[in-house]
Amino acid sequence: MIKFYLRDKKSVLSTAILMTVFYDNNRVRISTGCSVPPKMWQEKKQRVKLTMEFEDAIEINDKLDDLESVMVSLLKKYRDEDFFPSPSKIKDDLFKQNNVPLKNKKAKTFWDHFEDFVEDKRKINPDVRDYNNSLRKHLLKVEAIMGKPISFGMISNTSVDFNQEWMNYLSFVALNSEGESGLMPNTIGKQNKNLKALFNWCFDKNIISKFSAKGYPTIVEDVDKIYLTEEDLIELEKLKITDPSHKIVRDLFLIGCETGLRFSDFTRLTEHDIRNNELHIIPKKTKNAGVKKIIIPLSARVQKILKRYNGIPPKFDRNHLTKFNKIIREICELAKLNDEIKFYRQVAGENLMITKKKFEEVSSHTCRRTFCTLKFLKGMPAQAIMKFSGHKSERSFLKYLKLDAELTAKKYNEFF
Repeated sequence: MIKFYLRDKKSVLSTAILMTVFYDNNRVRISTGCSVPPKMWQEKKQRVKLTMEFEDAIEINDKLDDLESVMVSLLKKYRDEDFFPSPSKIKDDLFKQNNVPLKNKKAKTFWDHFEDFVEDKRKINPDVRDYNNSLRKHLLKVEAIMGKPISFGMISNTSVDFNQEWMNYLSFVALNSEGESGLMPNTIGKQNKNLKALFNWCFDKNIISKFSAKGYPTIVEDVDKIYLTEEDLIELEKLKITDPSHKIVRDLFLIGCETGLRFSDFTRLTEHDIRNNELHIIPKKTKNAGVKKIIIPLSARVQKILKRYNGIPPKFDRNHLTKFNKIIREICELAKLNDEIKFYRQVAGENLMITKKKFEEVSSHTCRRTFCTLKFLKGMPAQAIMKFSGHKSERSFLKYLKLDAELTAKKYNEFF
């Protein structure tokens, strides 16, 4: 058993941090070489509080972590060798293996921990753009606005205005997809979600003490998203395209609309995923969550597309989602998908009514929404559609059913 505690808890000034090791009924007391004002010490966690008032907190905690880690390995070694060292031997072995003085050890900064966080996330999912690109970019912007390096002490200290600067920047300064100042609520919510993922990682690693993250709400705004009608799909299908790369994008988009697959899945299909006129695939996004393989019957439209490629699904670089979306919008414009759509969005704190042409709002995600909505309109039970789309809950599935008033009236006319 290893325990850290203060020499004098009632001291007005800084007092030494001691380490006690219990081994084979012996109690060994060791000075860590560190000291801290008692008000900065967390007795339960046996670590220093991370605040701006005490700049050496992270450095000292790193030192205590190192001492504890070395001592744990030493105790294991003693047990494995059935060795019962004297207290002086334990002290000697500890300082032989942990002989770097505190003043020569460079403490990790906020950005050092951020890099470790990104690398940890990369081990789970190679696509870390949400953290490595977006979150990093926004944090650097706020750091520049505040005029001083970001630290965990700054973030957790409620007397410092980091949270206010962060929310103001996202709401009124950061450029949105239209090139205007102020991100959409859902985008702000996503950035807060990513930031809280960093906080939770740090909590789990005992890098920082837990603090309330209520000031970083995961905002979810019900934004109307479009889907394509069967008539729209027919127009896309019969559109004559000369550019081979554009033709691949159109065909993959149609495959997505017919299968409900995400961009990350319909762009990685191979001939081995297709057998007996069925598509067999484990969705990439939910693979680690234990989602089993889904089997989707191939529609006549998909079979016709595959026939043009000799049964081998067309390929598109999965790293170029933005390029895919740009091309499919151009194709939809050529197919004259010009219906006007009106919706409300909150930008920079104001509710604005926006009018756009349908093709302007088309993206790879439209495929999935189109699949779910058209199957529902044709009468397929929601539970069956969820089996194909891979949705786990009706709540998440119903987000995809954006039925406009006219289609809803037609669908349920018999009930009136």
